[in-house]
Amino acid sequence: MRVKGDTWSAHLQRSLPAVAAIFSDEILLREEALADYLKAADTQGFSAHERLYQQDEPWERLRDERDALTLFAEKRCLILQLDQLKLSRTATNALAHWLAAPVEMARLCLVGPRPDAGQQKSAWFRDLEKHATVLILYPPNAQEWPQWVGRRLQQAGLEADDSAQHLLCELTAGNLLACQQAILRLREFAGTRIDAATVRELLADDSRFTVFELADAALRGEVERIDHILDRLRGGDAEPVLLLWALHRDLRLLLRLQSEDVTTLCREERLFPPRSQWLRRAAARIPARTLWEALASCAAIDARIKGQDPSPPWPALGTLALRIAAARP
Repeated sequence: MRVKGDTWSAHLQRSLPAVAAIFSDEILLREEALADYLKAADTQGFSAHERLYQQDEPWERLRDERDALTLFAEKRCLILQLDQLKLSRTATNALAHWLAAPVEMARLCLVGPRPDAGQQKSAWFRDLEKHATVLILYPPNAQEWPQWVGRRLQQAGLEADDSAQHLLCELTAGNLLACQQAILRLREFAGTRIDAATVRELLADDSRFTVFELADAALRGEVERIDHILDRLRGGDAEPVLLLWALHRDLRLLLRLQSEDVTTLCREERLFPPRSQWLRRAAARIPARTLWEALASCAAIDARIKGQDPSPPWPALGTLALRIAAARP
């Protein structure tokens, strides 16, 4: 069964589904939906959480857990993190095994990127929709962006005049993570009433055009500039989560450029020169295996940013950017 984003929380409060799935290309939307899921799980007694990662090939483990969990008294949730939705036969068989007979004492939640039209027609995805609660989240488009920003400001308890909201929309320019971080920073340092001067003063140094310089340098292969850019961003209190989002987004675009029609993709994603040219050259320069390995690194860095791994995220961000920049066929 597929549910809409505005009914997700209410649906979870009624009863935590035996199997759920959260799909979106936006990290912020995915993580917020997952946070709602885990909050509901805690209130319903499924307070033990464990993450399984696709790159670790957890399929045999998933089958074993489904068969063995009936022996455990503790209720718990398994979060299956998917980096991509082209699943192997082993993976789809393991998921089918779980869907055929979910365990009463366990809940399974899949989290991954948004499925395209072809993936939604695949047998495993149709089986998932038949037996699970599926949430697919889409980012606001250009026309919806001002309303989305306005709602986020209200949710944060901020009153922004029209000029302030307009400037915030421009500075974050469709970048959901950047916008949310900006709103949190405004709430922390600027009080509840916001004007354009306050937005400009607090956020100008963290606009997407500065934060994304690291990702652009990696695409262009400018190894010597990356350390300098990292030092500048770190000294300016840039958010590691925004840098990770930029690198992760470009890695996924590069993989798509290697397998899809370039002209169509550039039009759909609104990629224009010179950035579209940098992406095309990088897609030709970087092997697909390197891109998949880099995506796996993104998950490890994400764990550092969230405090699940005590290691600092900045060195790993630098290593990831250098890996992209230095990659050759």
